[in-house]
Amino acid sequence: MFDLINSFRIVKSPVETADFLQDLLTAKEIKNLSIRLRIAKLLLSSKTHEEIVRELHCSFATVAKVSIWLSQGGEGFKKVISRLPTKYAIPPNLPPIPIEFQLPRVLLTIAQYSIAKNQNVKLEKFLGGIKDKEATDKEIREKHRQEFGK
Repeated sequence: MFDLINSFRIVKSPVETADFLQDLLTAKEIKNLSIRLRIAKLLLSSKTHEEIVRELHCSFATVAKVSIWLSQGGEGFKKVISRLPTKYAIPPNLPPIPIEFQLPRVLLTIAQYSIAKNQNVKLEKFLGGIKDKEATDKEIREKHRQEFGK
């Protein structure tokens, strides 16, 4: 347990963290952890259980479990969620107004687009690694079944 806790403390960047999680966990474990974190984030932003189930396509039991964890302490969830960076969306087209009024918005849009694009590239690379790991895990299970029977 000591090594696990300290290994999370040691990683310094989102890329290092993604690499570490990809090496440590299966694709399903990563998905389950990310869903739990998203549930906690939505609960803390006052979403209802029904809204969360609809949005994330998860079970009421999972939402209830995370809700109980938050109500019985949840300090770790709350601390981490309060420190999460903003995930930027790629901005929509600019409205048809005179160009002199658009300059600040154009600059902001360019900056936001650049940040969102960078975030998306990193996420896609991470998800690609997870899919590769999923395929490897499946191949190992199949070879194990062939070698040792069912």
